[in-house]
Amino acid sequence: MGLKLEFLLKLSRGKIEGINIKNKRYLYEKIDLNNKLIAILGARGTGKTTLMLQLIKEKYKLSETIYLTLDHIFFLENRLINVIEDFYTKYGIKNFFLDEVHKYKNWQQEIKNIYDFYNDVQIIVSGSSSINIKQAKYDLSRRCVTYFLNGLSFREFLNIKYDENYKPYDFKEIVENYQDMAFSIAENSKILLDFQEYYKYGYYPIYFENSKAIVSKVINMYEKVIYEDIVEVTSLNTENLIVLKKLIYFIATMQPGEININNLSKNLKKDNKTIINFITKLEDARLLNLLFKEGIASTMIRSPKKIYIENGTLYNAINEEIRNNTNIGNLRELIFVSQVKNSNYNIRYSKEVGDFIVDDNYYFEIGGKNKSKKQIKQQKDKAFIVKDDVLYAEKGVIPLYLFGFLY
Repeated sequence: MGLKLEFLLKLSRGKIEGINIKNKRYLYEKIDLNNKLIAILGARGTGKTTLMLQLIKEKYKLSETIYLTLDHIFFLENRLINVIEDFYTKYGIKNFFLDEVHKYKNWQQEIKNIYDFYNDVQIIVSGSSSINIKQAKYDLSRRCVTYFLNGLSFREFLNIKYDENYKPYDFKEIVENYQDMAFSIAENSKILLDFQEYYKYGYYPIYFENSKAIVSKVINMYEKVIYEDIVEVTSLNTENLIVLKKLIYFIATMQPGEININNLSKNLKKDNKTIINFITKLEDARLLNLLFKEGIASTMIRSPKKIYIENGTLYNAINEEIRNNTNIGNLRELIFVSQVKNSNYNIRYSKEVGDFIVDDNYYFEIGGKNKSKKQIKQQKDKAFIVKDDVLYAEKGVIPLYLFGFLY
């Protein structure tokens, strides 16, 4: 085992030394590293591995810390709990960063045992957003502090592209000061072109590695989510996985408006309950965003009122894959929903005023530069038009790109 441990140490050191610590994600400073067990969950391609390596490089004593990826062939024949015991007793390592944890068959049981056996060991795991930390037999929720890493916000995209330092705004700041904010940000006269580039291609950090291959990479990524990640946390068979992919195609090509579960069921030849179950799994995997009706908790109703592809880059890639023209109305709405939900604000479908209600207080109608205010006139003090093709704001009209500064 000694040589094998040295091999893993060498791999770890190489990964840590090679990481760039310049561009840090929004989650970097939010993680409380005083906790003994931390989970960083998120969709493929959002930068979980980079985040872990940056944390090690800047915030940990390297002689006491190791990075291990559990999809390595080594862990097919070696138990994680034994490896951690050997590193702890022979090398004095106390901080274990475990990447791709969902790839390891008994990860919940063994991590629970490690947590209980070693008082001075810290474990930070990363894994698929589909992971259920509360899975019945080995419920880790009482022990584990969980963080979710979303794709890049428009603000983060600009900071990477231009080596800038744009700061995030909270939601109330935007609805109260949007005119001044837009005036300031519009000093970059290319902001609308940047915004189009972002929502078509720049949601995933891998865009900056090879921008020309981004569509094929995103297609490959979401197929792996379906055929690998979802398989590892569910019992779906191949036939049902194909239905999941068809379901994504249907949602990516729909017109804006309320979802009709009955139509989806008929087209996919599955009952309503199964379709809702599949939609929930795709939301857990961060491929979809679901919206429910205002005033009713999502747990109290059987189906969502609106369903969107989770982000513009994924939406664009899927439509390019199937050679379908994107629907600008759908795209505008899903971008707004994505940025607001990723910032942990409560957003629901609004049938009476505008398209959406946020934090049960503010109403928004989404459209282009010619969109009128008639859908929001009955809530004029707390209702806004959001337009995707305007650079500056006017009273009651907010540029869509401003919501890309929420995180």
